[in-house]
Amino acid sequence: MVNIKCMVLLCCVSLVTLGISANEEKNEAFAEDILTLRQELKTLKQKFLLQEQEIKLLKQEVAKPLNPNRKQGILYGKDQALMDLNNPQREKSRQERLLVHPTMNTSSPGNLAKIAFYANKITDYTNLGIHQILNFGNTITNKGNCYHHTTGNFIPNVSGVYVFYVHMLSSPGHILYTELMVEGAVMGTHYMAQSTYYSNGGGMAVVHVNAGDSVWVRVRTAESGTLIGWESSFSGFLLYPE
Repeated sequence: MVNIKCMVLLCCVSLVTLGISANEEKNEAFAEDILTLRQELKTLKQKFLLQEQEIKLLKQEVAKPLNPNRKQGILYGKDQALMDLNNPQREKSRQERLLVHPTMNTSSPGNLAKIAFYANKITDYTNLGIHQILNFGNTITNKGNCYHHTTGNFIPNVSGVYVFYVHMLSSPGHILYTELMVEGAVMGTHYMAQSTYYSNGGGMAVVHVNAGDSVWVRVRTAESGTLIGWESSFSGFLLYPE
């Protein structure tokens, strides 16, 4: 009988001990959670203080009065730069070219204009003269109708950055130089060296072109009797408007 009572007493003691241990574990978990929450609250307070400082600085900037003299000076400088860059005669010529081709694509930069062309087979490929414009008469691609195969000129109606590629093939035993021209300015030079076989050359150019500017390929120097292969080509496309 005594043994039974002892066993019951031991069970009770064990249960009490287990309950105390469980409570201690819970208390430790609660303490860790409280510590984590305090750290997060401290971080939030720091962020809130930083945002208050930023808002205060922004309010100070907004409250500052504009300097009318400075504003006028900026506008005047911009207008002056535009006057210096745009030659009146050049602008008139550009507008006339735009009017001559009413069928051209009238897309604007906001409309994501699609302009691209590819042409080959030079029309006049013998007895080449200095500064002779090379007319690539076979038009394969002409998105936007900006390349004119009768003249060899590419005249876009959207200002932007364009990519051009020229590939030339000259006859054996001759030297040939060609140039990529944009409104009379040389933007690229291509050299075909003297060779026993046909010699090829060319290159790519990434340049800004204004709406109405003319782009073409011309002969820089050529020896008498030089021929240009029909595989020669001229291509380009609008990279992005601006």
